[in-house]
Amino acid sequence: MRLPAARPALAVTVIFLSTMITAHAEDKSLGAMLDPHHHGQLIYPPAELEQRKSGTAHIRCTISAMGFPTECETSASQPDFALAAEHLAYSSKFLPAYEHGSPVQSTWEYAYTFHAHPDLTSPLLDKLHSAPPHYPEAADVAALGAHIAVTCQIDPIGVAHDCTASDGPAILKQASLAYFGLARYYPALKDGQPISAQYHGSINWDSSHPVDQKGFR
Repeated sequence: MRLPAARPALAVTVIFLSTMITAHAEDKSLGAMLDPHHHGQLIYPPAELEQRKSGTAHIRCTISAMGFPTECETSASQPDFALAAEHLAYSSKFLPAYEHGSPVQSTWEYAYTFHAHPDLTSPLLDKLHSAPPHYPEAADVAALGAHIAVTCQIDPIGVAHDCTASDGPAILKQASLAYFGLARYYPALKDGQPISAQYHGSINWDSSHPVDQKGFR
């Protein structure tokens, strides 16, 4: 059975309004929310991404008063998309619903859309099978930061060759080249067949967050 589409924007509106109503705030129930700082990663299923298949997944979970999912139901266009949504939910923390100032069990639901162009001319970085970028200890001590752009030639089997990096601190340039040069890729496709093509990526090395480099793409 397909579940009704979720409306996350409406939930955000309710949360915002509840902060403005001070006289009766404790009488309003607040639904469960995905913790924006402690949630899992939505992984595009490799089998679907490799074939450039798009799809959707709708998930609804029971969230305990402690803020973790206990049961989830999904409906999806492909089984792999359902698994991806469930993986995100079960690897995430949630802010539980509150009623009269106390946490209570409730439900959380969301609709995810997976979109891949069927005939991309640019390779895709396979983050799932690539180690995350590592901020060098020496750069951390020196509080070095930089935006490093990297260009690589990706062959038909998804291997990087001849990578070059933009100007910046030498240690961060090498770290950027190491990341993109050792990563795995989904090759570009033409007429449904893998081809060699250039990949352009970058890392925004931030010395204030050396472990969690969210600026990379």
